Amino acid sequence: MAQASRRTPKTAGDRVPAFFLYGEALRPPDERTVHVETIAARSRLHDWHIRAHRHRDLHQVLIVWRGRVDVQLDGDRSVLPGPAVVVVPPGTVHAFRFARNTDGLVVTFAPELAREVFHASRGLIEMLDRPAVTPLRPRQLGATDTRALGAMLLREFSRSALGRESTLRGLLGALLTQTLRLSHGVTAQTPTAAHRARELVGRFRQALEQRYREHVGIAAYAKLLGCTAGTLRKACLAVADRSPIEVVHSRVLIEAERQLRYTGQSVTQVAYFLGYDDPAYFSRFFTSRMGVTPRAFRAKSAP
Repeated sequence: MAQASRRTPKTAGDRVPAFFLYGEALRPPDERTVHVETIAARSRLHDWHIRAHRHRDLHQVLIVWRGRVDVQLDGDRSVLPGPAVVVVPPGTVHAFRFARNTDGLVVTFAPELAREVFHASRGLIEMLDRPAVTPLRPRQLGATDTRALGAMLLREFSRSALGRESTLRGLLGALLTQTLRLSHGVTAQTPTAAHRARELVGRFRQALEQRYREHVGIAAYAKLLGCTAGTLRKACLAVADRSPIEVVHSRVLIEAERQLRYTGQSVTQVAYFLGYDDPAYFSRFFTSRMGVTPRAFRAKSAP
């Protein structure tokens, strides 16, 4: 069983480095972002010690098959042997110290991908939005396909083949569903300011999914969420290092990329689909943030 969690001093937010993946420079994820690697692949390079850091806009789930891990999530510390699962929502300050030769997987993916994969299961989305360190029962784990799914996901990620993206999404959904089912019912950590901020940003993203094409103001979202615009801004900056309007713009750009890459709609039709009355304004918006025009982006993305 896991040792009792205990509070440790929390590192000041402005001193905690933010990475895309640990040790890698920040870059914006897109809705297709998914990365899979073994725990050993990165941890061995750092003497099995991953120091405190955060990811602005990525979920991580660690599955420890065998070994031992010392985990810190926003100042909460737990030490437990495998098998275990660790859920790290976007913006969570986290650190790991693994026993040598710990065997497991680290799965990293974008929030938009999580919502797409689990669109019919709000409960799973809510579980991904809460930090958690959960021991798993070996017998219960052995009665599932979880380990086989992990091996398949790692193998698919490591190769380039026809249908790779859709296969990755299917395997990711199956693996995380199995894993979160096994960890369901474990008592959540005591809410802290950081947890509450993450929950608010999570609800903001859910509301955004329903209304981003309406181009309503941030004040309207804040009212819907039952908070002030200032509180929402503070939460977004703390969790995602971006203001609410930047979160909105990011969501619009992701959908613009999807429409330009995967549909035959003209740029004008894409603009109208995204709620822009003026297609020229949409083109300027897209170009200023992507560095290329919508037409150039489509041509570059063509197979």
